[in-house]
Parts: sequence; C-alpha cells; structure tokens
Amino acid sequence: MTDDTLRIASAALGVPVSDPQPLGGSTRSEVLRCRVPAGSVVVKKYPDGSSASFAREVAGLTALDHTPDLLAVDREHGLVVMSDLGTGPTLADLLLGDDREAAWAGALEWVEALTDTLGRSRSTTFDEALGDLSADEPSAAARVGARMLLDDVLGLPADRALDAELDLIATLDHRDPASDVVSPTDTCPDNAIRTADGWRFVDLEGATVHHAAYDAAYAAMPFSTCWCVFDPPPGFTDQLLDTFTETLGTHRPDLVREPGWTRSVDLASAAWILAMTGWLLFGADEDRPRVGPPGVLSPSYRQLLTTRWRWGAVRLRSTLPAVAGLLGTAAAWADDEWGASAAPVGPYRAFADDE
Repeated sequence: MTDDTLRIASAALGVPVSDPQPLGGSTRSEVLRCRVPAGSVVVKKYPDGSSASFAREVAGLTALDHTPDLLAVDREHGLVVMSDLGTGPTLADLLLGDDREAAWAGALEWVEALTDTLGRSRSTTFDEALGDLSADEPSAAARVGARMLLDDVLGLPADRALDAELDLIATLDHRDPASDVVSPTDTCPDNAIRTADGWRFVDLEGATVHHAAYDAAYAAMPFSTCWCVFDPPPGFTDQLLDTFTETLGTHRPDLVREPGWTRSVDLASAAWILAMTGWLLFGADEDRPRVGPPGVLSPSYRQLLTTRWRWGAVRLRSTLPAVAGLLGTAAAWADDEWGASAAPVGPYRAFADDE
C-alpha cells in the first residue's frame, strides 16, 4: 500500500515523494512523513476517497487557519499532501510531562490559537469545499447516550423533563451564521502541535460547521471527546474558558454576551457527555483498561465516563437539572457497580504537585 501511496502522492504533487515514515494515528487512514526535493511533507491517504472523513479533511484544510498548508489532493484515491509541521510537542505531551509552567502556558496558548481559528473561519468557504455532505449533530448522539443510560444501565422510564432538556440541547444544532464556526471538531491535546509559529491543528477528518459553544466546552470540561482526560488543577479550566470567551469576543462580541453564552456552553457540555456515554459505554461494560493509544497514560473507559458523569452532575444543576440528575444517578450507579475500576482519574502529571 505504501508504494502505491508514494506513487499517487508524487503524481499529485508533481515532484518525487520518497522515504516514508509512518506517523501512526487511527486505522482510518495511512499517514506518512515523506521526503521531497525541497524538504519534507506529510501524506495522508484514506482507503476510500469518497469517504466523509476525507471530504471533511480537505474542506477543513481549505477553510481553516492554524492548520497545515494543503499542497495537493487526489480525490479519486482519497489522498492529501500537506506541509510538515515538524516534531514539536503536542499539548498532550506537555500535560503528561513534568513541566508545570510549560503545560499551563501551553494550554492557554492552545486555547487562544483555537479560538482565533474559529473566529476567523467562514462557513461559506467550508461549505463550498465540502459539497453536499450533511453536518454532524452532537445533540443526536446525546439522545442516543441518554436513552442508553435510561434503558440499558439504570432501567428508568422515560422522563418528560429530560426530553425537554434534550430538545433544548438540540437547539445548538440549528444553523445560524451568528453562532456557527468552522471547527476541526476533534480539538484534543494530541491533535495540536506546537511549532515555531505557534499551535497548529491536525487530524481534521471531523471538521464541520457548528455552534462555537461546542468548542468552548473543550476548555470548560476540559477536552470533551478526548482520551487525555485527568483532573485539572484549581483555576485551570476557568482560565481556559475565560481566555476562549475573551478571544472569541474579539471576533464575535454578540455571541459571547451573557447570560446566553454560559448557558450555551453548558448545553454543549451536556451534549458531549451524553454523546461520549453512547460511544464508550460498551467499552466500559467490558472494563477496557485504556481509552488512549497503547503506551500512553490515559484513563480507563470506566474512569473517563464516571469522571464526566460526576462533573456534569455538579456543573449542570442550574442549567439542565434533569440531565444533571441523570448523570448523578449514573455516577452513583458506577460507584456501586464498578467500584474501584471507576476511581477518580487523578491529576495531569504536569500538575501532580498541585494536589
């Protein structure tokens, strides 16, 4: 497969592409750092060129700043050639390292870069590049997760108050130019690389247009759909969310006005927690020991889910009391049924001395 990838990349770029070095990642694509006459590039090939992931990657690279430069595309073979961002650390490297100051400062710089990317984005450019592909709706996945909790885990009947709050969460997915941004979507710590020019975002296969609060939730929770989830030190997420809000306000001042903005962030946070519940519950049932990649410190499936349920039960009490109640019941159930395997995740390694 690699020889074919090099041949296709060479034809798309118009120069010889050689010396492939696998960069890992998911099984959904092949990612290689390769040599070209002027230096190096990154080649990413999807097995199916017509896949939604390939289309979103191309559209995201086309529409977003603070990402690799898009150098060549072969749509028939699902191949993208982009600039090489180098071997700098990811935000995950900093959070799981031993330098507290570097981790804290790096996270603040990360959230500034992310919000600047969102604020400068234009959905028309993304939509034109994406074509006729429907947007993902986190609220739909949230409904599935809530139903799984009620039916499969807790054995509780339908709840009108909960249904009403799920309807409220779904309002975030009503397209509105005033609140929508183009987002990489998977803005996890391991998908941000620090370069000489600041943070750059990679793995745009989930890029989409959605309400900016969905990205703000990554600062508040933190890192909504990620594996790199541990207990943040006091004040950390408050500072991240404040920085997100302040930076977004330079682009969209009306969007971050209160009380609507905090309410939207809470709705988005609830959507991600319930969506993650649906995505991870089977793995938690099997007691899979690690959410993250092999060889990297990460929580277990049970730990991650229970951490999110506990957080949501407290954070969402005022905004979404029925959702908060459901998550509190789920957390209590996990303590009883899963016991020690649902123990708190503990601090990020970089902040361990803060405990």
